[in-house]
Amino acid sequence: MLRCPICQEKLEKSDRQFVCPNHHSFDIAKQGYVNLSLKQKKNQGDNKAMVQARTHFLEKDYYVFMRQEVLDLLKKYEIHSLIDLGCGQGYYTSMFQSVCDPCFGVDLSKEAVLYAAKQNKNIQYLVASIYDLPFEDACCDGVTSIFVGQADQEVHRVLKDQGVWITVGPGPRHCWELKEKLYQTVLENPEEQDTKEGFVLVEKKHIQKQEKVDELWNLLEMTPYRYKSPKAGLEAVKNCSSLDVTFEFVIRCWRKI
Repeated sequence: MLRCPICQEKLEKSDRQFVCPNHHSFDIAKQGYVNLSLKQKKNQGDNKAMVQARTHFLEKDYYVFMRQEVLDLLKKYEIHSLIDLGCGQGYYTSMFQSVCDPCFGVDLSKEAVLYAAKQNKNIQYLVASIYDLPFEDACCDGVTSIFVGQADQEVHRVLKDQGVWITVGPGPRHCWELKEKLYQTVLENPEEQDTKEGFVLVEKKHIQKQEKVDELWNLLEMTPYRYKSPKAGLEAVKNCSSLDVTFEFVIRCWRKI
């Protein structure tokens, strides 16, 4: 399924490397992941502190109800070969691997992929850009994108005919109470469009749940608000020991046409 990021020829595993017919080789790290990014810059993607904050938050399973919804959809649409884009530290990918084989996780953050690879050796994790995927054309049944950019053209390229792309984004009132701490005026999140070139929308779900969150700063670190909020709002979050927070997600299933 993998292709060389230099010449786009097929990559084959050989001992502790992936090698293409043109003899470009990529070492498999001792943790099991492979760096296939040709444009990697220092500290690109989530850094170590951000990965730790995200891990501490996700491992409390605030988002487990959404993860289960996506898992059920993978079963429903009989997705076997899967690429999880923007996999981070593998919170979702590890669960998806229970029903998908082969299963790949892709993220540009080396720190996130390093953590993910240590947790699950049955998943091939890759350091790579979701906008320049190191995969052959029409190679997989499904792709998942949870709170990551929408790489429409690359997803269309790597999906098999009639393949399924599952996307998850924030609902209108996702993290509403957190935003109330940060801003004087709170606006609902805008809805994404239900059209994509080369895809047809086959299913759409809104799911919502309210949870008491103790480590509010870790949640903030996972959002774009961390670097777009006034100082007074950030201080208000730091001083808040716990908060009931609304988690709302929009799940869309797209079929390649």
